[in-house]
Amino acid sequence: METNPKQCLHCAKKIAGRTDKKFCNSHCRSSYHNHFYSDRSNYMRRVNGLLLRNRKILADLFALQRGGTTVPLSELYVKGFSPSHFTHQQQKDKNQLFTYCYEFGYQITEKNCIKIIQQTSIE
Repeated sequence: METNPKQCLHCAKKIAGRTDKKFCNSHCRSSYHNHFYSDRSNYMRRVNGLLLRNRKILADLFALQRGGTTVPLSELYVKGFSPSHFTHQQQKDKNQLFTYCYEFGYQITEKNCIKIIQQTSIE
């Protein structure tokens, strides 16, 4: 017999049953792990939110763009675009660096404008 009864890691109630139990019920186990992992996944959630917002801005402007016209860079900033968050970059030629947010990419051209493209295949 154990003289020191174990306590639930989440609610600190006494635990009855198996000796290796850590939680009094499945609700406490789930709540404990959700709280424990929330800090780790909050960062990823925020970054994914920024990436998705950038993708949506590029997709909307790509749909409005006719025949590869350029869009002023300031228009992206007004819509909340964050240039420091992107998924990957691709160097096409010496002077062609495309920055992507998932399948939508952009190239900064002269006069602070950008040209938006859509990648159709995964390489």
